[in-house]
Amino acid sequence: MKTFFLKSCRPFVFLLLAAWFIPVAGHLQNFPPMTFVIKDSAATQGYYFMSPYTNAPPFTYDRPHLILDRYGRVVYYRLFTGGSNVNPTIDFKLQSDGRMTYFDTDKGRCYLMDSTFTVVDSLGCVNGFEMDQHEFQVLPNHHYLLFGRETRIENLTSYHWFGLNGTAPGGANAQVIGVVIQEFDENKSLVWEWKSHDQIQFGDVNQVWLSNPNKVDWTHANSVELDHDGNVLLSCRHFNEITKINHATGAIMWRLGGKQNQFTFPNDPVGFTGQHDIRRCSDTSVSIFDNGQYTNPPMARGLEYALDENNKIATLVWEYIYDSSTYSQACGNHQYIANGNHLVDFGFEAGNLPWMVVVKPDKSEVVEVSYPGGYISYRAFNYITLPWQLRRPAVDCDRIGTDYYLVAEPGHPAYRWSTGETTASVKITAPGDYWVFVPYGTGYISSEHIYVSDLASPCLPTAAPPSPAAPAAASLVAMPNPATGATSVMFTLPSKSLVVLSLCSVMGTEVRQLLQGNYPAGNNALTIDVSNLGKGIYFLTMTAGNTRLVRKLIVQ
Repeated sequence: MKTFFLKSCRPFVFLLLAAWFIPVAGHLQNFPPMTFVIKDSAATQGYYFMSPYTNAPPFTYDRPHLILDRYGRVVYYRLFTGGSNVNPTIDFKLQSDGRMTYFDTDKGRCYLMDSTFTVVDSLGCVNGFEMDQHEFQVLPNHHYLLFGRETRIENLTSYHWFGLNGTAPGGANAQVIGVVIQEFDENKSLVWEWKSHDQIQFGDVNQVWLSNPNKVDWTHANSVELDHDGNVLLSCRHFNEITKINHATGAIMWRLGGKQNQFTFPNDPVGFTGQHDIRRCSDTSVSIFDNGQYTNPPMARGLEYALDENNKIATLVWEYIYDSSTYSQACGNHQYIANGNHLVDFGFEAGNLPWMVVVKPDKSEVVEVSYPGGYISYRAFNYITLPWQLRRPAVDCDRIGTDYYLVAEPGHPAYRWSTGETTASVKITAPGDYWVFVPYGTGYISSEHIYVSDLASPCLPTAAPPSPAAPAAASLVAMPNPATGATSVMFTLPSKSLVVLSLCSVMGTEVRQLLQGNYPAGNNALTIDVSNLGKGIYFLTMTAGNTRLVRKLIVQ
């Protein structure tokens, strides 16, 4: 899909922009602005779990946990305003037992939440090891698998792999940090432990990852997986290696990639480097996200290898490359979604990649998500179904005199409407999309979206989510209007149309392109940031097929 930049307010091809801003307690609570592009509306399903963050100032946006619906609308969010912005909470996901988990790097523990988003437990390492944030798994037998860090003092003066040029010797008393895997039973008693220092030689590390001669991030493990035969798969980024470990003895069974590679790659001469997210995706195959920083040429890929573990053959059976000219610097994952699609999260991408894509097995895109430069996704997930029901607040419509109100269910300590109001009810003043957030566990949960198309009888569609039936005519509205920090723009289409949506000055020149391209029939919404615009009058102009609509927008 190409993007065209034009100097005037005339038709161009569509790009869906959804920068999410949620009103909180009288001011605008801002998440990192997101571009959520739907390429195939029939194939995007379920819920998306995300936790965007940045590790470099300025820390402009709040650090959230987000759950989005299939259309990219926020269903649940939690804000993290305390602690360090540099060390955020990461890896927000659903576990096999129905609980949700995330890692808090400030506290050094993994936290577990129940279906009401209430923290019910936490876990960290024992035996004096610091917990490593890269992995936490709840196993089918209700055991827990997690990482720790062990530091040992070693003489590395014989290894001339350090410094800016990679030729300086290591320190005589270097701190060498290696991964420890710990397994706990359902009572949180340690039942198994594996130490990389006891099983791997220091020289097996790939020296391109080394810099500090006195404090060495040696293994940099980033994922662990219980294999189908009861043994353990480990990904060590700084070895460029996947290692299989015998759960009974702790011995290494085989090594895939890196200096000690034992496999042949008959149809993948590129190999992988700096990889993340080793997962068993079938009885014969594993999936990997290849960051690809040191492959030749460098490129990020979602991979699946069929493994012949007896003859040590790794056959590439599926590969996804978004842009062969760029790689991922860190983080990321490759998820096999229950409907057969793939989610490829590019993590800390190098500038030319989206944050995340969902693709079909034939590699055609379903969804593409982007965040501002510098924002990172450690992992993201798409779950087709949830193992419990989301308790979303009900909203009714009442008439008082000649006015109509949307009324949220009583009993909640706070209400946060899409219009910016914080009362239990809001007056319907314009057509468009309405919703409300209420406290839920440790965060906030949204009502269903309520689309009002007819001010003469606005209560008709409020009993259920918006009907998929196409409207009789195109419409365009912005709320709130006047706007101060952001406004939601809603438009409806009677049929699939070539849509052009621009923000223009009173002189008719284009200030900003908003949407471009073909868009399906029905109700659609986006939020635009107007905080950097001068106060005054602007115009939203939309062309859809043979219809042209213009709406005034006041920025205060």
